[in-house]
Amino acid sequence: MALAEARQSASLFAEDIRLVIWDLDETFWDGTLTEGGISYRMDHHALVVELAKRGILSAICSKNDLAPVEALLRDKGLWDYFVFPSIDWTPKGPRIQQMLAQIGLRPASVLFLDDNSMNLAQAAHMNPGLNTGAPALIAQLSDAPQLQGKADTELTRLAQYKVKERKAEAAQTLGGDTVAFLRQSNVRVFIDHDVEAHLDRAIELINRTNQLNFTKNRLPDDMEAARRDLLALLSHNTTDAGLIRVRDDYGDYGFVGFYLTRRLNNARRLEHFCFSCRTLNMFIEHWTYDFLGRPVLTPIGEVLSDPTDPDVVVDWITPAPIEAMASDAPAPVLRFDRVFARGGCDLASLMHYFTLHTGHLVEEFNQPQNGQMLRRDHTAFLTPALGGGLTGDQLRAAEALGYSALDFESALGSIAAGRPLIFLSFWADADIPVYRHRESGLRVPYWLVGAQNHDLIARQDLREAVARTDEQRKRLETLCADFVHEGLLGEDEMRQRYARILDAMPPGSTVVLMLANERGPMHYQLPDRPLHPHHARLNRILREIAQGRERVILVDPADHISGPSDLIDLNHFKRPVYHRLYRDILGRLTELSEAEAEGPEHE
Repeated sequence: MALAEARQSASLFAEDIRLVIWDLDETFWDGTLTEGGISYRMDHHALVVELAKRGILSAICSKNDLAPVEALLRDKGLWDYFVFPSIDWTPKGPRIQQMLAQIGLRPASVLFLDDNSMNLAQAAHMNPGLNTGAPALIAQLSDAPQLQGKADTELTRLAQYKVKERKAEAAQTLGGDTVAFLRQSNVRVFIDHDVEAHLDRAIELINRTNQLNFTKNRLPDDMEAARRDLLALLSHNTTDAGLIRVRDDYGDYGFVGFYLTRRLNNARRLEHFCFSCRTLNMFIEHWTYDFLGRPVLTPIGEVLSDPTDPDVVVDWITPAPIEAMASDAPAPVLRFDRVFARGGCDLASLMHYFTLHTGHLVEEFNQPQNGQMLRRDHTAFLTPALGGGLTGDQLRAAEALGYSALDFESALGSIAAGRPLIFLSFWADADIPVYRHRESGLRVPYWLVGAQNHDLIARQDLREAVARTDEQRKRLETLCADFVHEGLLGEDEMRQRYARILDAMPPGSTVVLMLANERGPMHYQLPDRPLHPHHARLNRILREIAQGRERVILVDPADHISGPSDLIDLNHFKRPVYHRLYRDILGRLTELSEAEAEGPEHE
């Protein structure tokens, strides 16, 4: 009994125990069921119930006949407290191995109790890291630090694993073909972007998941500190995040996953990507990774699957917004042939939400390039793409300032008629000055961080202040020598450009125009301060041009900003503002779609 004795102290558990596997004869009860009867142990009965209320599962691995065991435990009212009962006369080591694979737990988080040292040795050999113990250990379990679990008086965790048990039984009818089984299971994924409403569940997934936690960026153990840190991360405008909830024909698994990406120069990197093991082998993590556009992911530590595997194609999952859970027959998700977005960080923060509504998303956003920022939210780059393009002389003049031929092209011109949804933002038109090339007539914006809307040609002090590299200094010399400062676009030209762009939209398209924010943090703190004049002018002109165009929607961020706490600065908002904008836009698109479906007789 040396092995069993070595396990007599619960302090030997390397990590929290999430599953206890019980032998029955001479362990859970006294005596042997097939050899003259048993003495039922109510203290062990009570322990199984207590563990379930702590969110700790119990299973059975016993050499016995199934029918009398099930009848006895049903009579005692305990049968349904066990998951994945394994009751037959075959060796226990392979059965426990199969059980852990089905449940999705690592051996290190499982305790196997048995009175037979050979069974314990075989189970440990076939399941490296498995905790094992003799019946004498049972008395210590209730108070053991690693078996305190988390309060679950509603037995939610037990219910979720009973669902998994039923699925495993049903899958056997398909000969073990996992994918075939999943295809007929009606798997639905619901995405909840209101993470703040379920903050503690997100923290639990981040800190407690292991096998399917791919990033393992833990939060502090102190709950208040964890909430504070996660809220700070969620508030940022470059953060995209969501909780994943899963249902299928066998039940509701609850929130089983959490992701959080950060955008740097409009490239996304996963900072949190973690899932409960109760969805192991459902390929939820693979689907979510593809849904997010396969952002940069660097798995940390040991994980049980590879969501980056391009050979795994998950096409049996139906996505839906979390609101669809409230209805037994929810309305279908509003879908578009494609979604196109061109603009700045305002649209970059919105598009994450619209991945649910198309299988083809095209993004053309501002990005750093050649030591400066390519402001695709200025129409100087879009109008040539929709018109005749640049002449050879104009292209050479643009290249001298660090631009390229690709900067004056856009996928917008090749979008076919059908049902596209097009997002456009022209915030740079409001306050980025235009410079005209003396010889070719090229007119382009030129801006470096800190230059604002000033004349760089006339301001040597400003050029010296904003130039950071020799390359930037050389381009500023070219700007001064070969270009003329024209300043901000005039109102008439803005009207002409916007009308020309909207006229060029493909038939059947819906266009969402983003108005610029007019109220910075100082305006909210000092109400007497005037609105931002350049943004106010841009908005006034956009409203004029959109008037009378039925399929053009104007969206004003001000409608979803309640005060300075929602703002990072004039042009950047906290993440919840973008979610409110999404809900507003989606509601208006839905109304437009329903009105079109009803036909003109209902107008």
